[in-house]
Amino acid sequence: MTDVRLISVVGYQDAGKTQVVEALVAGLRRGGAGVGVIKHDGHADSPDHPTDWEKRGSDTDRVARAGARWTMIASRRGWMLHDWVSADTNVFDWIRTMLGAIASTGAQLDWLVVEGAKRSPLPKVLVARDLNQLRPLLDSVGAGAIAVCWTGDIVRDERVQLSQFHLSDIGDLIRHLTTQPLIWRES
Repeated sequence: MTDVRLISVVGYQDAGKTQVVEALVAGLRRGGAGVGVIKHDGHADSPDHPTDWEKRGSDTDRVARAGARWTMIASRRGWMLHDWVSADTNVFDWIRTMLGAIASTGAQLDWLVVEGAKRSPLPKVLVARDLNQLRPLLDSVGAGAIAVCWTGDIVRDERVQLSQFHLSDIGDLIRHLTTQPLIWRES
């Protein structure tokens, strides 16, 4: 597998993260890049969340409760692998798993976009509708913020000391990202 560029898109609920990820994927694909996405579901991290995404009583839920560590839903159109491991995993485990699965197919992957994982050390695009959303996000992400993508009416705020883009100008954000040192290297 060639070098993979890695970026995390982070923000609070309803900030527009998925819109930004969709626009990034579409723009990168138009440029001919192979793109993968990992979505972190922070709600499923909670011990109160029911059965890790699976509907109670579904076939995969039933076999997992019977003791299967891995389940795969598969068809001729694709597959989804679920690892039911109880140990804590982190964003680097998710990245290694996805890269390994893609490498085993021989497919081209140029970009891997992680939606979420705001507390990780990954390079991040911060997504906010307004400055009231951005201020606490800046405090919570720590290091790694490389740009802001506004999804509301704001196009630029001179008080923000990061490169800023609006969702409507996703091409400019992509050009900016291609100038950043985002190559994934296993540590």
